[in-house]
Amino acid sequence: MLKPSDVRALVEVHDRFFDDIRDDLRQWKNLYMTRFWRGRATRALDGVLRTEVSKAYKTVESYIGSLYSKNPAVRVEPDLRDRGNPAVAQATANEYLRGVREQIEGATRLALIYPCSFLKLAPVENVDPLKRVSCSALPPWEVIVDATAGAWDQQRHVGHVYLMPVQEASVRFGKPVDAFRPRVFAKWIDGGMSSGSPDPAVQLDTATASSDKWIRLVELYDLQADRLLVWSEDYANGEDFLFEGVTVQVGALPADAGQGEEPEPVLEHETTGIPYKSASGRPVVPIIPVYFSRDPDTPLRGYSLIDRSADQFRELNVMRTYQAQGVRRMARQWMVRAGFLGDDAAAKISQGIDGEFIEVDLQPGMPLEGNMTAVPQAPIPADILSYGLTVEQDINDAGVLAPFTRGEATGTTATEQQLLASYTSSEIGRMARIRDAVISELAFTYNVMLSVILGDDAEPLALPNPVGPTILSADDLTGDFTYWADDAGTTPMSDFTKQQSLERLAPVLVQLGADPALILKEMVRTFQLPADLAKLAQQVPQPGIPPNEPGIAPPEEGAL
Repeated sequence: MLKPSDVRALVEVHDRFFDDIRDDLRQWKNLYMTRFWRGRATRALDGVLRTEVSKAYKTVESYIGSLYSKNPAVRVEPDLRDRGNPAVAQATANEYLRGVREQIEGATRLALIYPCSFLKLAPVENVDPLKRVSCSALPPWEVIVDATAGAWDQQRHVGHVYLMPVQEASVRFGKPVDAFRPRVFAKWIDGGMSSGSPDPAVQLDTATASSDKWIRLVELYDLQADRLLVWSEDYANGEDFLFEGVTVQVGALPADAGQGEEPEPVLEHETTGIPYKSASGRPVVPIIPVYFSRDPDTPLRGYSLIDRSADQFRELNVMRTYQAQGVRRMARQWMVRAGFLGDDAAAKISQGIDGEFIEVDLQPGMPLEGNMTAVPQAPIPADILSYGLTVEQDINDAGVLAPFTRGEATGTTATEQQLLASYTSSEIGRMARIRDAVISELAFTYNVMLSVILGDDAEPLALPNPVGPTILSADDLTGDFTYWADDAGTTPMSDFTKQQSLERLAPVLVQLGADPALILKEMVRTFQLPADLAKLAQQVPQPGIPPNEPGIAPPEEGAL
C-alpha cells in the first residue's frame, strides 16, 4: 500500500527523467512546428536570416492522413459467459467514439512527435449520462508509468500529473482554499519547472486573482492495493493524501430534461478501491497508452519518430539556410572604369527604368567593351543538391512508408493501397494495428465507466434494426466483450457499397434457393427501413409457388 512519502518519491523520479530530456522534447516540437531556429543563440549573434523547411511536419501528418481517413468505430462480440448485451455495448461505444475523433488524432500526433502519448477518460457532470465521460490527449510528461514493467498491464501503479485551479480543487475535494499552497500556471514544455512555478517555495501575493492560482495534483492508481489516490505537494506539504476515490454523477436522463430548471446532479463518492472494474473484477485504469515505437530496454518509455530522423531534419534546415544565403548574394553587380559613368548615369542604371537614355563619357568611335563588365558569380556546387536528395532519402528510409503516403504517384491500384494501409508488413500496417488496439481499449474503458455512471437506473435507447428500442442498464455493459476496431465499416461510402452489393446479389440468392424472407429481413436491416416491412416476409411467395396462391400444407402425422 502506497504512502504519501512513496508517492512523493515516484513523482520525483518522474520529474527527474523528463527534466533531463526536456531540451530534446522541445527540439522535436520545434521541428514539427517549423521553429527550429527560434531561441537559438546563433540566431541572435550573427544576424543571419535563416530558413527552414517543414519536412518534419510533412512526415508526421503523412502518418496521420494515412491512419485516420475514416471514422473510428468498433464491433463487439458476445461474452463467453453470455453476460451483458453486446449490441447495446456496441451502440454506446460507437456513439462515444464519434465524438472523440479529434482527441484520438491528437494523441496519435503526440505519440509521433514525442516518445508516446496517452488518452485519459474522466467523469464529468452532464444531464445526459452518455456524455458524462470526457476524453483528453496527454503528453508523456503528464503520466507516471512503472518503467520497470515490461508491459502496460504488468504495472504496479499508473498516475496522472496535472494542474488544477485552487477554486475548483476546493469544491471538488471539499477542502478550504487556505489549505492549499497555490502557484502560477506554466507549461512544462515551455521551460517551467516540474512543480509549475519558478520557485515552489515562493508564495503568491494575496492580491493575485483566484483564477491565476493553481495547484499540482497527482492522481495515482495503486494497482497492487486497488486504490485510487489523489496527492498534492501543495496540500499539507505532501504529508497526507488530498482525496481517495472519485466522485461521479450517477443516474439516468430525467424524463423532463430540457423543460425548465434542471435538477441538482446526484453525486456519489466511490471509495471502494478503483471504481472501474471489468466483469471479472479486474481494475480498469482510464488511461489508454499510445506507443508507436518502443525503447527495447524500457518499453514503457517509448521512442519518438521525430527523434529517429532529427539529424536529417537539422541537416535540411542548415542546407536550406546555406542555399538561401548563396542566392541572396547573387546580385547583379557591375564593374565600371573610373570616370566612365557620371552620378546621374549611375543613378539611372540603379533605377532600371525601361526606355531610359544614359549618357556615358566615351570618345566617338570607341566601343563600350572594356569599360563595363558584370561581376562574376560562382555557382552553388552541384554536390549541395545531391546531398539534399541523400538526406531526403534517409528520412524516407527511416519511416518505411509506401510512396503513395507521401503523395508520390505510383502504379499501385486502390486495392493495393488499401492493403498497405491495413494489416500488412508496412510501417502503416503496424501502426494501424496499434491504432485499432487504442480504439478498442477506449471503447471498452468507456463502457466500464458508463456502467458505474448509470448506477441502478436505466436509460431508454433507440438502436437501429434489428435491435430497435431497448432499455440501457449497467447490466447490459457488464461483460467481458471482445472489441474489434471496425474503422472501414462506418463511412457513408462503405455503407452505400454494401447496399449496392445486396441489391445485386438478392436476385441471384433467390434463384439459388435462398429464403426470400431472410433476404427481406437483411435488406430492411441494411437500408435501415421501418421494422414493419419485415412483416411482409410472411407474404413473400415461396420459390415455385405462383403468387396469391396458398402453399400446400405438409401432411399431418398419421395421415398416411
